[in-house]
Amino acid sequence: MKHDTPLLSDLAYQRILEALFDARLAMGARLTQGALIAVTGVPLGPVRDALKLLEADGIVTVHPRSGIQVIGRSTDLVRQTYQFRAMLERPAARAFAMTAPEPVLRDMMALHDTAAEGFAAADPNADVGPRLSQLEGAFHSTIIAALGNELVDASYRRLQLMARIIRVKAAVYPRAALVSVGEHREVIAACLIRDETQAEAAMARHLTNALNRNLGVA
Repeated sequence: MKHDTPLLSDLAYQRILEALFDARLAMGARLTQGALIAVTGVPLGPVRDALKLLEADGIVTVHPRSGIQVIGRSTDLVRQTYQFRAMLERPAARAFAMTAPEPVLRDMMALHDTAAEGFAAADPNADVGPRLSQLEGAFHSTIIAALGNELVDASYRRLQLMARIIRVKAAVYPRAALVSVGEHREVIAACLIRDETQAEAAMARHLTNALNRNLGVA
């Protein structure tokens, strides 16, 4: 039984996140432990352990005797998330430009070419957010890994959670997805010619543009 508890805690952690990301639990809401037991199907003990992890990640704040407060999307959260991402991803782009094997870069470019074709052919009113999110996750995580820093990797995992919170219930249409893909391609193209300065600049533009899109000013 002792060996089962960590596994149940991990399951509760994942199910709570899934419920937040698919809007079965509301961002910014105050929840009870009972509500989390119901949505996860996991007993109280593992749910409490999961809440400790979620609190450490900044997703919830546990108030003794008064409930669990879930983080909500805000302008400050958007700005802080992208500010921190820029601090990590700009130097990562430089490192990636100098160290990524050419076959990896060419495969990455081919993946983006295929994605662009798919978005261009999609219904203009279709929500392609999940497809773009998958592409974004692979692109940015691969570049961050170029730093070879476990502390950065841990911080970036939390940033990815915040990025998903920012995008909850936000539809992404093919036209916007093509813009993001084009910005990725600029980073990859700079890496292919081993121009670390250009790669960093392209990443900085991409993150600034993404910030503005999330703030509704682009």
